[in-house]
Amino acid sequence: MDLLNLMRESREKLKPHWLIAFFISIIYGVLVGVPQELNYYGEFLSFLLAGPLQLGLSIYILNIFYDRPASIENLIEGFKPLLKVLLLYLVISVATIVGFILLIVPGIIISLGLSMSYYILIENPELTIEEILKESWKLTDGYKMQLFVLHLRFIPWYLLGVLCFIVGIFVVLPWHQLTVASYYNYLKSQQG
Repeated sequence: MDLLNLMRESREKLKPHWLIAFFISIIYGVLVGVPQELNYYGEFLSFLLAGPLQLGLSIYILNIFYDRPASIENLIEGFKPLLKVLLLYLVISVATIVGFILLIVPGIIISLGLSMSYYILIENPELTIEEILKESWKLTDGYKMQLFVLHLRFIPWYLLGVLCFIVGIFVVLPWHQLTVASYYNYLKSQQG
């Protein structure tokens, strides 16, 4: 898989949607980031919002990838399977934190292995949380290093976004997400 080509294709696919994607990324960032800065209850509120908003962002990104209508309402769609997405977010978070406590490398491996969970939930809402996590792990089996390199390729772009008064991060985020969604599609094709 040519990762640079994947990034280029994702950027081209995102071009007609970039302005709305920028605003959706800002909404996502504000709703997840600001409450945790307020107080203890804000951290809890941020935790409750993070999973559904990540699912909503993933729905929006997959709609762009599949050339389906994509709009800001997709962000709210992440709240429809509320209990399931909250439990999924909790399990992924706890597993990743435990991995990072053990050492940094297991945390990265766990994070990469479970990173396709939201896309799997979107396309297979009938699956249980356990099945979603297992499917994500199976999908990324043998591809975690390449997926890790893909994420690393966006670090310079995020740093550039920080230099652009932090606003640039919200330009890079949808591009990064769409590239990961494209990689998800590639992984599905590799499984047959």
